[in-house]
Amino acid sequence: MQLLPLPKRPKSCTFKLVPNSQTHVNKANNATEVYDHEGAYWEFDIELAHVREQDALQLEGFLASLRGQVGKFLMFDYRREQLDKDFTAFVSGADQDGNILNIAGLPASTTVALTGERIQVNTGENAELKILTQDLVTDGTGAATVVFEPPMRKIPAHNTQIIFKQPVGVFRLADNKQGIDTAQFKRGIVTSWKIRCREAF
Repeated sequence: MQLLPLPKRPKSCTFKLVPNSQTHVNKANNATEVYDHEGAYWEFDIELAHVREQDALQLEGFLASLRGQVGKFLMFDYRREQLDKDFTAFVSGADQDGNILNIAGLPASTTVALTGERIQVNTGENAELKILTQDLVTDGTGAATVVFEPPMRKIPAHNTQIIFKQPVGVFRLADNKQGIDTAQFKRGIVTSWKIRCREAF
């Protein structure tokens, strides 16, 4: 599975984790009940600007190969590349579920990632993008407990890789109408092209 082949860095890139909570308002007394369901998902919007039409057509060809929402690809948040985090970890122990994992293989006795930063659990089509909800601090052996959202969708095996640099998720197009026909052109240059995608799982 490949990364979304952008012709250049996007002008803007917005990743958002969308919870799956639902609120019911009682019509009799206006009391509210909130339901916390599983199924939170990532979505992102990007805007490409000042791209040669020939380069933009390469991306259009890739989008066409996806056949709308059928195909999947990898994507990272260009605003949160975490290029300084050129290290990996691995899941330590089997049968871990939920939003907490014991991991190992990190630099010892340090804060390796801060609340709000991202991690990637597993690789390829099994990659899951997570946001930290607590600072990640290792012990003297390089082990730590990582707390994140959304919870794991698949229980990772022992030794599953954890990636910190340019962590990706698996995405598909938000609908069947994403394409270069929505872009703005001027003299053979794509001046603005917006693309929206949603996490695939």
